[in-house]
Amino acid sequence: MSIVENQGLLSPLLLDDESIYTLIIKDIADGFFSAGDRLVTTQLSKRYRTSVNPIREALKKLQGEGFVTVNQNSGARVTKFEHNAMRDVFEILQLLDPYLIEWFVFEHSKDQLQMLQDILSRMENVREGDHIGYRNLDTHFHWAMYKQHYNKSAVELWRQKRMVLQIMHVNLPISEARIQQSLIEHREILSAIENRDLELSLSILRKHIANSGKYWSRHS
Repeated sequence: MSIVENQGLLSPLLLDDESIYTLIIKDIADGFFSAGDRLVTTQLSKRYRTSVNPIREALKKLQGEGFVTVNQNSGARVTKFEHNAMRDVFEILQLLDPYLIEWFVFEHSKDQLQMLQDILSRMENVREGDHIGYRNLDTHFHWAMYKQHYNKSAVELWRQKRMVLQIMHVNLPISEARIQQSLIEHREILSAIENRDLELSLSILRKHIANSGKYWSRHS
C-alpha cells in the first residue's frame, strides 16, 4: 500500500457522494491502494466505518467494472492492468473523444468556455511534481466538455475508460517536457473550440491523444 502526496484530491470522474463504492475507488484513484494490494473486508470496514456487507457489495461492483480482481485463495486485490489493457483503453478513447467533442464545438456556451479557460489556468499553475493534481485537472478539462453530451451511454463509457487510465498511471510521474507539450495542446484545443473550428479541434485532439499514448507506452 502506498500513500501519495496529494491524497485528498478527488477525480472529477468519481461520483460526488459518500458511498462505500466511491470511497474505495477514490482511494484507488488517489493511489492509497496500489495495483496488487489486497482489499481485506474487515480492514476496509474499519477504514470506512461500516459493516462488512456494504464492503462486499462495493467490491463486487468494482470487480464487475474491472477495478478489482477476486481470487479464491488470496481474496480481493486492486487489479494489475497489463500493457495490452492500456493500449485498448487508448484506442477506445481515440474513438470516443472526437465523437464527444464534435457536439461541444458547436453547442458550447460562453460559460462553458470560461470554465475551460479557468481549468487551463489552474493546469498552468500546478506546482512542480504534483502529477496527480495535473492529471486530475487534465481529466476535468475533457470531462467539462463531454459530460453534457446527449449520448449518456457514450459519456459513461468514456468516464469508465478514463478512470481506468487514471488508476493505471496514478503513481507514474509526468515529465516537465510532457506537461509543457500537453499545455500547448490544451491551449490549441481551446482556441479551436472558441472559433467553432471542428476540423482543427479534431486534428489537435487526435494529436493530443496520440502524444499521450506515446508517452505512457514509453514510461509505463
